[in-house]
Amino acid sequence: MIRNYLKVALRNILRQKFFAVINISGLAIGISCCLLILAYVSEEFSYDNFHPEKENIYRIALDRKFPDNAFVYARTPMPMGTTLATDVPTVTSFTRIYAAFNSLTFVDEDRQFDERNVMAVDSTFFDFFAVEFVAGDKNTALDMPNSLVVTEDMARKYFGDEPAVGKQLTIQNVGEVMVRGVVKPMPVNSHFHFDFLFSLSTIPSLYQNNFWGSYNTHTYIKLEPGTSVESIEASIRQIVKTYMEPQVQNILGISWAQYEEAGNDHRYFLQPLESIHLNSNLQWEIEPNGNKTVVHLFLAISIFILLIACINFINLTTARAANRAREVGMRKVLGALKNQLIGQFLVESIIMCLLATVLATGMASLLLPFFNQLAGKSFSIEGLLSTEVCLGLAAFSMALGILAGLYPAFVLSAFKPVVVLKGKASMGARNSWLRNTLVILQFGISIILVIGTLIIYQQINYMVNKPLGFDRDQLVIVERAGMMGQEIETFKNILLDNPNISSAAGVNTFPGRQVNGGTFMDVQGSASDRYLIPNLRGDYDLIETMGLEVIDGRAFDRNIVTDTTAIIINEAAVRTFGWSDPIGKQLQPINGPIYNVIGVVKDFHFESLHQNIGPLALMASDLRNGAGLMVLKMGNENVASTMATIEQAWSNFVPQRPLQLTFVDQEFGALYEAERRSGRLFSSFAVLAIVIACLGAFGLAAFLATQRRKEIGIRKVLGASVSSIVRLLSMEFVKLILLANLLAWPLAYYLMQQWLSSFAYAVGVNLWYFGIATIVSILIALLTISFHSIRAALMNPSHTLHTE
Repeated sequence: MIRNYLKVALRNILRQKFFAVINISGLAIGISCCLLILAYVSEEFSYDNFHPEKENIYRIALDRKFPDNAFVYARTPMPMGTTLATDVPTVTSFTRIYAAFNSLTFVDEDRQFDERNVMAVDSTFFDFFAVEFVAGDKNTALDMPNSLVVTEDMARKYFGDEPAVGKQLTIQNVGEVMVRGVVKPMPVNSHFHFDFLFSLSTIPSLYQNNFWGSYNTHTYIKLEPGTSVESIEASIRQIVKTYMEPQVQNILGISWAQYEEAGNDHRYFLQPLESIHLNSNLQWEIEPNGNKTVVHLFLAISIFILLIACINFINLTTARAANRAREVGMRKVLGALKNQLIGQFLVESIIMCLLATVLATGMASLLLPFFNQLAGKSFSIEGLLSTEVCLGLAAFSMALGILAGLYPAFVLSAFKPVVVLKGKASMGARNSWLRNTLVILQFGISIILVIGTLIIYQQINYMVNKPLGFDRDQLVIVERAGMMGQEIETFKNILLDNPNISSAAGVNTFPGRQVNGGTFMDVQGSASDRYLIPNLRGDYDLIETMGLEVIDGRAFDRNIVTDTTAIIINEAAVRTFGWSDPIGKQLQPINGPIYNVIGVVKDFHFESLHQNIGPLALMASDLRNGAGLMVLKMGNENVASTMATIEQAWSNFVPQRPLQLTFVDQEFGALYEAERRSGRLFSSFAVLAIVIACLGAFGLAAFLATQRRKEIGIRKVLGASVSSIVRLLSMEFVKLILLANLLAWPLAYYLMQQWLSSFAYAVGVNLWYFGIATIVSILIALLTISFHSIRAALMNPSHTLHTE
């Protein structure tokens, strides 16, 4: 019996090649897209799930409130871990990560390398995180100062094929360290990665820091199973008060009650280790984390695409089944039982699903390299098509095949032979409501994706092109310029001799990079009116070089001696302080000199558009004192020769180190690479969803045109024009698509508002997005069905009415 089912099923598929190809290919595209997206989503949800005792490991974060602003930090004071392990019995152990190095220079004999992925950690690091050792003992690798653990790649880079353990390296500004372990790199799905780990005790000034007002380390604690997170957070609150109160009184000269009444608060909270990647985008993260909203958005897209593909499959399967009524009648006359007919239809549907699934795995394999490039991932075919995935696909194919074949199987098998053989049976009217509902659903989903694509691209374009408040075009950063020390002024003057370099300035950091945590400043000398203000320290030419707009007061002037204690603030700082006339007002860093406000610059973005513009202070300092970078304003002409000039000047002063240049516009663009990547993925899958919907509409239009051949013939005999017939056949789809738009708009609006809420500066959800989506959906539908509509309208009536 099964053999006969298979033979008849294959025969029917070959007989109806056109509909079989549309059905199978549409479903295959949907399944392949779903496979790729689910691989991405599953990896995002798998971060940090490989660590032992992961369910008991938490990172401590801080919601720090100041009188007029607030920040949420991923870092905590250095003594936090040791204090909790001592004072809270349910905290079994702790470990800390210091990852605040921009880069460190490693020296191996006559070779020097600048390394960025360097962390200083406690010796308990390997008790918390699953790190696979290739050489050395994890229990003792970092238990002494000046100990170093390197990854396999770094071991080969520095020592070739020789054993790395026992070898010595020198870290500039740290000292000589010994390699005591070689490890494999952290997996991709870890919220931090490293090339080098050295023992935190190597830096005594950091390791022994007991000040509770500095936030410089990431602290992880391990709790006893079953411990209440709320109880730990309550304990931390009391501990912070106990240890900070004396420091507040000593430094600020006020009581803890006065400190809190002024608007200060320290609310530490615990983050489960596995939740950090998708739920934590705080200041001072070790690495940029994922975005839970984006992951949920892609999960929704995968469901939408698969739903569209399944709707197509079910729609065409039920539609084509109506043409087999006479076949069913003949089978019943020849003795076929109802359950045999049901089995036949189900087997045919399951076979088509299985064929689509096989085709989908091939498509996914071919698309995988392009998907990896778009998503910035490195998925393998083996991981994509694992045993579990293949079994899941097989089960899904069986379930979908049964679902798609169930309706026509039961309806057709219930027909009476005498009715169907006289040609009086019809399923058209009976299931037209189902077809229409499914068409509305699939086009509604496509419309949501079109609207989403438009808004995502508008937001990305807005972020990339929004004026930042300073002139970033042709701004070039000379990295590590501070290494020149006292000669940096001479280096600057040499560069300014080039006519294509109009201005240059030294600076401690730059917009687009992490601005320092800030300096506590008293407003007008009042300790009760104290703010933590991030600052940019640069030489006197910084404002001119950046092209900042001074809207009140003046810029720094090197000819005015008192400008060494002058300060320029932005508009956000003026608003924060509540000043109406800021010029002449005073700010005083704790234990520092009084700074006079000499100017106000127009607000500019010194962080990404994910963050609101906050208060900022610009302070002038001698170029030879602490300028880590140099910023150059270049012209657009003779760029190659200008670069050669910079290269030659650098080699004269720092011959042992290669020149590193960064274009500011590229660096700011890199801040939104995650959004760009999401936009490319979203638009790609939106296009595929529309293609699948169009395949379904194309097949359904062909079926409906076939169903209405005689009606069209009669209309033509009675004088109907070709255009009126095309309009008649098209309007049925247009009405459905208009209804799909009306139903899709509210959901699209809600979803995109949720996505845009993660940006401090975002485009609005304007009505024209919905208008464009409506026009696009109607045009696509008309183009899709026009072929069959025109073909049916041009058909000679004698060919369709000759049997009447």
